[in-house]
Amino acid sequence: MIRCTLAALLLCLAPPALAQETRSLAAGAQSPAATLDQLAWLAGTWRGEGLGAPATEVYSAPQAGRIAGHFLQEDGKGGIEFYELMQIVPRGESLVYRLRHFNADLTGWEDATGKAVEFPLVAIEKDAIHFDGLTFRITGPRAMTCWVRIRHKDGSTEEMPFRYVRD
Repeated sequence: MIRCTLAALLLCLAPPALAQETRSLAAGAQSPAATLDQLAWLAGTWRGEGLGAPATEVYSAPQAGRIAGHFLQEDGKGGIEFYELMQIVPRGESLVYRLRHFNADLTGWEDATGKAVEFPLVAIEKDAIHFDGLTFRITGPRAMTCWVRIRHKDGSTEEMPFRYVRD
């Protein structure tokens, strides 16, 4: 009996396993059918923290066949680390999340290619939107966590949470 109780106690004290929050679209798979209206709940200003500093995401309501947005990452010292301009647009019967990054001086990270970074839709659930490498999860009445899969220079990947509350 003591051995079982001790084992149960150790399981309770053990750190939780890291859950994988982002998903990937399988090679050759098609994104599911979806409409912008299914993502209308994103509209508004979301403030919180990501990458160890304040962060803000702002999304428009669906308008002119897209959802437009911008992101602001502070550097934790009173300045700006970087910006993003985003759009969620239809592609075929589905949706794709597109963005471009900008330094604090507005020089673009993707200027050499001229192409936006794209995240095709993987799934929409009751409380989550899964794009390939990017998940938005409702965590409360006015709360959301955005998980982003970041690839490091050494080729490794890491999921980074951005925890927000809607203004």
